[in-house]
Amino acid sequence: MPDHVHLLVEGMEPASDLLRFLKSLKQKSAFQFEKKTGNRLWQKKFYDHILRPTESPDGVAWYIWMNPVRKGLCAQPEEYPFLGSFTGAWPVTTRPSDQWLPSWKKPKMPA
Repeated sequence: MPDHVHLLVEGMEPASDLLRFLKSLKQKSAFQFEKKTGNRLWQKKFYDHILRPTESPDGVAWYIWMNPVRKGLCAQPEEYPFLGSFTGAWPVTTRPSDQWLPSWKKPKMPA
């Protein structure tokens, strides 16, 4: 967890552009980080996942919130100092009964 970031973002306008948003976020944060530390912050590439109509944003949010717990960095998500949300106080939703998993962690179906 300390070496990466999970973001759940929603485009609010038809012209919303994830690539432009991430480029701007990485540029601004990397500039400040490198100025302060002399080190690079971001790798060149990233993994993105567009939610399908069957996928719950709440499930993805809970996956992100529980990541530091799964990694043993804290016992409860609210104990992790770098956990945050611009949507309100944590948690903003109740924990879904179905756990969301990224596609690379889902079991492969037999052919």
